[in-house]
Amino acid sequence: MQAPFKRLGFSILAALAVLLLALPAMAGSVVDADSDLVPDGFDNCTAVANGPNNSSNQVDADQDGFGNVCDADANNDCATTTLDFPFFLDPFVGTSSSLEFDFNGDGAVTTLDFTLFLSFFTSGAPPGPSGLSCAICPSPPGTPCLP
Repeated sequence: MQAPFKRLGFSILAALAVLLLALPAMAGSVVDADSDLVPDGFDNCTAVANGPNNSSNQVDADQDGFGNVCDADANNDCATTTLDFPFFLDPFVGTSSSLEFDFNGDGAVTTLDFTLFLSFFTSGAPPGPSGLSCAICPSPPGTPCLP
């Protein structure tokens, strides 16, 4: 009669050991909503992939904590409006070398970036979202927000 109880005790002990070994793996889970290989807590654009596999890898030209790929707000007033258009137009026509509006990370402000600028403009959405705690809108002037 004791043998079945010993087996049951061993089974419970073995199951408990497996559970204890699995807990640290579950506790260290990392969230990466856009699957760009950058954990959300360090990602300057959590809704659009801009990680190591993308040419726009975490580029944030104005250092406001929102990556270029999700930030067309040049004057940092939390909206993309007609006030931002002159800032976009300068690098687009070549009178400025600013890459703040290089949304796709190809090293130039082109018609591809203009299409993205229009999508920001028509949506009226604020920049981001960003996983960086320092990325706030409106961002304080002169305070860089870097991961």
